Amino acid sequence: MGTTQAEHAYLELRERIIDMRLPPGSALDEEALMRDLAVGRTPMREAVKRLESDRMLKVFPRRGTIIADVNIRDLKDISDARRVLEAFAARRAAEQATDEDREMLRACLADIEAQSFASNRVSVDLDGQMHRAVYAVMRNSYVESTLIQYFYLSQRMWNFVLSGLEPIQSHVNEHTALLRAIIDGDPELAARLAEEHITHFENRVREAL
Repeated sequence: MGTTQAEHAYLELRERIIDMRLPPGSALDEEALMRDLAVGRTPMREAVKRLESDRMLKVFPRRGTIIADVNIRDLKDISDARRVLEAFAARRAAEQATDEDREMLRACLADIEAQSFASNRVSVDLDGQMHRAVYAVMRNSYVESTLIQYFYLSQRMWNFVLSGLEPIQSHVNEHTALLRAIIDGDPELAARLAEEHITHFENRVREAL
């Protein structure tokens, strides 16, 4: 089954919000976006509704739709939630990783080692790949869907401050110890490293905001 117009609009708008092509505080020009994405009004409205639920848009009746701001309070709340959920995901992944899972995680380690880290945007993309690998091994679709939502909000915060940050390669390299803890079947170490990783993210973004 192909992607519906509503799904296409949702995914494309989400990507543009995350990568700052639609910057925080700007008004959403639905008419222009409908033409650009070749979608109708109903699919666009469905996409907007989903993105409002994702907390990426704010809809004001009779005033229009605004791209959600990026601020310190949201950073704290998102990071608090991620600390709990990322630690759970890492612990569960370490407890139940199969031989096949371990091979996949070793491939992720190789990706980190092979990465040239040409830019912070490359680092952000690799960071996302590592998180999704842990979520896959956790095997809890309910927790995963929530984590992915929070991850995209966090990725948007990275992109908001990225130009003002020193290289974040060391942040991505933190995944090396985390993945090894999961491979070694050490749930407590994996959980602690996952929690620390989110705290380091919060501190880096807080300094730049």
